[in-house]
Amino acid sequence: MRRLSETGRIGPRVGLFAAVALGGIVAAFLLPPLAQPQDYHHFADSRTLAGMPNCLNVISNAGFLIVGLLGLRFLTGREHFIEPRERAAFAVFFVGVVATCFGSSYYHWAPRDETLAWDRLPMTLAFMSLLAATISERISVAAGARLLWPLIAAGAGSVWWWRWTGNLWPYMAAQYFSIFLIGWLLFLFPPSYTRGGDLWIVTGFYVLAKIAEALDKQIYTVTGWISGHTIKHIVAAVAVYYVLRMLRKRSPRDSMAHIASSSRPRLQVF
Repeated sequence: MRRLSETGRIGPRVGLFAAVALGGIVAAFLLPPLAQPQDYHHFADSRTLAGMPNCLNVISNAGFLIVGLLGLRFLTGREHFIEPRERAAFAVFFVGVVATCFGSSYYHWAPRDETLAWDRLPMTLAFMSLLAATISERISVAAGARLLWPLIAAGAGSVWWWRWTGNLWPYMAAQYFSIFLIGWLLFLFPPSYTRGGDLWIVTGFYVLAKIAEALDKQIYTVTGWISGHTIKHIVAAVAVYYVLRMLRKRSPRDSMAHIASSSRPRLQVF
């Protein structure tokens, strides 16, 4: 599978993708300001257990720590990428996941805007680095590597912009628009590795996590012991695990094609 880094050509699909991405960024700053709803901080399960406020919402972040460390351990092993530059984006991704454990725990210990910023900041590392990794695989390793740090800076800047101006749209774009762009990359461009469809599973789990978050109070009312937001943390950690699972199981598509061709019976001429 030849990526644009190998062919050196930029096709119309890449131009369209870049135009849509730029348009989304511009729209985030042109839309009327979106303020952070203060009722967001009022979670259904606010029980204090063993002296820990909002206990289940705090400790349910442990899944991020576990899967993030497993991901970093995996990356320290043998070479798993066609080009070494592809490793950096996933390293940042798993670092962001580990940091999300601590940032989210800090926020849920004392929910308010000031602590919420430390919850959102590491999440932007994960969203933006996964976008850069997908660009590397689907379009160009060089483009993904060059965009990694600007994307991370933009994601972190969106949190700073919210805290400075009160406008939440840039952060919303960093989270949701980045997921949209990843989905579009999956549609438009062929993968360089097998298991490319696993990112749809990751997206599905993330959607389930957001549904659980939206149904925080309803789920807690029905169960009486676990809230939707706690379930959100657990399901989101499962989504991250499927990123790690994809990396463990995938292989370069060119090598698979070579194996398949070499295994076919050959016509011998005597």
